Amino acid sequence: MPKIIPIAPLAHCRVAAMVGIGALVFMTASLPVTAATYYVDGNCPSAGDGTTTACGTHGPKLDIQSGIGLLSAGDTLNIRGVHTAHDGETRNSDGRYFGDQFSISGKNGSSGSPITIQGYGSETAYLDGTMLPLSGWTQCTSCGSGVCGGVPGTCADTWYATSSPPSSKVIGAQKPDGSMTYRVTSSSDLTNAHSGYAGTAPEIDSYSPQSVGGTILVKWGQGGNAPLGSANPKPYVFNDNNAYGFVINSSSFITIKGLTFRCHRRYAVSIDSGSHDIIVQNNKILYDSDVTGNGSGYGIGSFGATNITITGNEIGWSDSEGIHVQAAASGPTVYTITGNWIHDNGNQNVMGPAATGTPCGMILGDNGGGTGNGDYTGSVIDNNLISRQKSGSSIGRGIILENNSNNWIIRSNIFEGSDGECIKLDANGISTNGNQIYNNIFLRCGQGGGGPGLYFNVTGSNKSASNNKVYNNTFVDNVGGAIASSCSGPCTGNVFRNDLLYDSGSRQLVYWSPGGTFQNNLVYSSAGGTLVSFNGRTSGCSGLVVSADVDNDGTANDSVICANPLLLSLSGNDLHLNSLSPARDKGTANGMPAGRTASIYNTVAGAHNFPSYADNQSLGGSAWDIGAVEYGAAVGPSATLVLSDPSPTAAGNVGLVLTTSASVVQLPGPLVFTASDSSTRTIVLSGAVPGTTFTGTLRVDTTIPDGPGTFSLPLNSLVDASGNLGNAIVSGSQTLIDKTPPAAPSNLRTGS
Repeated sequence: MPKIIPIAPLAHCRVAAMVGIGALVFMTASLPVTAATYYVDGNCPSAGDGTTTACGTHGPKLDIQSGIGLLSAGDTLNIRGVHTAHDGETRNSDGRYFGDQFSISGKNGSSGSPITIQGYGSETAYLDGTMLPLSGWTQCTSCGSGVCGGVPGTCADTWYATSSPPSSKVIGAQKPDGSMTYRVTSSSDLTNAHSGYAGTAPEIDSYSPQSVGGTILVKWGQGGNAPLGSANPKPYVFNDNNAYGFVINSSSFITIKGLTFRCHRRYAVSIDSGSHDIIVQNNKILYDSDVTGNGSGYGIGSFGATNITITGNEIGWSDSEGIHVQAAASGPTVYTITGNWIHDNGNQNVMGPAATGTPCGMILGDNGGGTGNGDYTGSVIDNNLISRQKSGSSIGRGIILENNSNNWIIRSNIFEGSDGECIKLDANGISTNGNQIYNNIFLRCGQGGGGPGLYFNVTGSNKSASNNKVYNNTFVDNVGGAIASSCSGPCTGNVFRNDLLYDSGSRQLVYWSPGGTFQNNLVYSSAGGTLVSFNGRTSGCSGLVVSADVDNDGTANDSVICANPLLLSLSGNDLHLNSLSPARDKGTANGMPAGRTASIYNTVAGAHNFPSYADNQSLGGSAWDIGAVEYGAAVGPSATLVLSDPSPTAAGNVGLVLTTSASVVQLPGPLVFTASDSSTRTIVLSGAVPGTTFTGTLRVDTTIPDGPGTFSLPLNSLVDASGNLGNAIVSGSQTLIDKTPPAAPSNLRTGS
């Protein structure tokens, strides 16, 4: 007899079912989001599902866009870089990925579960904005006329190509080492031998009319250097359709880090409106270059997005600004821009005379590029090194607050060697009001046009640059003086206190026609005439005394002094104060920005031919010192480096001698050499401790590419007996690797 199972009454069944479903829903809602890790490896023979590093069914995706498509909140995408062959790969990977753009659209993480796209481990992954021209390359056979007409030298060294979208304008090309060709303005200038060339060796010139369907000519050379030759396997040209790296659109809580971007026509990272909480961290962004005269060859561009962090990046050799920002349509727009090294933008000795854009460290403007919202309350530009901004279609500057850009905090940055002003408040739209500028160093600004360190520019009576606070900055040897203004509209309520203004020559240092406050500053140069012109009053050194009314506001005792500040070392870029400096204890806390509770804190400059400025020194005496530094900040030891084969350095074993400025109590290092392709070599030093002299050897072999290289020490690896820390190599940190021996002399005439 079959077993009979009693059936519960229907009502009980319905209740039980509802309880079960409710419990299931509750349990599902309570489960945490499971983060996944995915991989991309363009060197695998076939694509997998992206879940493991081993090529195969579950192996990496082959391209970055496919990897992005897998991502949800909390996920990580690892992009494999340079590595040896594995799991059926037929060759070692060069770590290069090519594309017209990689789109991140509608991808949303959360504050606790961001989406991360990053380089894999210590491997270097290159994202290059280039492709093989669709026509292929054709060798020039006649340079008297036709497409190669006018090309100088050996005609057959030059090759030409055309292309279609996405590279139809073929504006430039990419050298075998990943850098850009030297872009010249006519075919007759294709010499590969320009005086002052400072790019990676060898120089390779290119010319393009930069028009759709136009022809690019590149002096690649012959043999292994010819396109697709053994030394030139990827003779690619710039994309120009989209021509970005990553485009982030309507996305949030995204982190991009640890990647190297090269040779994009437009921005390596573009962040569009509708996006928020984006981090761009620890990337290298190099050789962005647009059509001649355009201004879109940025490193990073952000337009209408907010809660954006840009930190720890190197941005260099682009023809326009390293960072370009526009505010959100309304309300405060928040950016944190910190710890970046932005250098050599607009350097035509590297990129060529056809690479002309709007080179600057940063341009920070309003929404829409004119009179839109420009409220940046809560935004900070902090701890950056901005060096050598050169000139293109406009003069190179450190930072421009453009059109309508207000309420920034700009602190603990070091500006050095820009062609124009190091900071320009450019109220060309509405205003540049309410900004706080403190603890910065302005060094040798105005090299190419005579600009001052800090410049206020107001272009109309209905515009303004007012209520800005400029405290505890150090200005040294700026060609156009330290501070200047041109105010056609209001420049009221600006306060300059505790600033150190110095010139080792005889320049006037302040040109300020409006009213304002100028107190507790130190001003010094050997100028026999006017040093300060402020609010209609001119003052020479003899008139800069504590009791004087320097700012001409009708109240005396401005406490401005004229005396040599006794900086430690101008040649070594060490602007710390001597113990006898008259700047000590001469500042004031009156009106000081609330965030200024210590002196300069810059951790970037010490790795780039500066002493350490990671001071962060609190008040050390009866009053604040004048300038960005506070006496008593521990000045760590620095080092100099001498090579047995000075630059240019040839192949072979190169002896290194590292000498420290003070005896150190632990072995420095390891010394790191970063080659032109961003690869690194570690050099173990030897020597007695305590001691000052240490030696090591760098082997320059075929794995190190020709081109400029840099030696550096890890942070805080120099330790003296007092516990002061440093890592700066102030001399000898750079060399040019050139493994090609000079050609044997020919056609020598001997005496009879």
